[in-house]
Amino acid sequence: MRSNRVRASLLSVTIVAMALSGCVTTQQDRIGANDGSDACYQYRVALDSTGNYYAEDMLKGAAIGAGAGALTGALAGGNLKSALIGAAAGAAVGTLGGYWNSRMQQGRDQAILGVANDLDAENQNLDRTQVALDQLVNCRRAEIARVKADYKANRIGKPEAEQRLALIRGQLDKDYTIASAINQNIVKRRDEYLIAADNIEPGAAAKIRTKTAVKAQTKKKPAKQTTTAAASPSQVVQRTNTAFETSERINASTNAIQQIAQKEATLDAV
Repeated sequence: MRSNRVRASLLSVTIVAMALSGCVTTQQDRIGANDGSDACYQYRVALDSTGNYYAEDMLKGAAIGAGAGALTGALAGGNLKSALIGAAAGAAVGTLGGYWNSRMQQGRDQAILGVANDLDAENQNLDRTQVALDQLVNCRRAEIARVKADYKANRIGKPEAEQRLALIRGQLDKDYTIASAINQNIVKRRDEYLIAADNIEPGAAAKIRTKTAVKAQTKKKPAKQTTTAAASPSQVVQRTNTAFETSERINASTNAIQQIAQKEATLDAV
């Protein structure tokens, strides 16, 4: 029996390490080295740096769930197959709905307050991401405009203009990869908050999605929320709605990067 437990512990550690090894990258791996050819590099760095916040907690939740599931599976079945099955189940518990379940360990009142406080931090970071993404997109558009202005004024010929635009398109592709990865993590976290909001106020998630779809047309940015000593269910829903709206804008800005590369960064658009 002791031997099985030892093997189970080793298996759980190994599986957690495997889960983390497939996700950990350095910033230079993601954004590439600064060789001086990218005028917008500082904005790419700023955008990538905001992504650390969204990635960390989700990965920890999945890893902890996988480790617990692996240990349970190995103890029950005593072999690697059981551990892998347990890890898969544990990872699922560690992600979907896991945030609210962990908060509820403190009791409902404390859970509501904790979610409200977490949403304050979430909204602040979402604002930072939106600003960084806007700065990067604006910088790329300015670079495209410079190339086209030089070409139209005959300061450069067509081959040079096409070469410079091709370089910008490549940079935009990299920007999209970075922004898309951040956006995916934002959506995962958003789904967790929607589950929490639904548990706090049943039906809130559907209302938030509908309300946001309508508000998106006005592009009006809601005022920042302030943290108080207590939080009501309606405050949590409101803050979740704010996070949802900002995440939708980030998603639209991320998709716009591809449109810029395909439709704006070409001489056909001159």
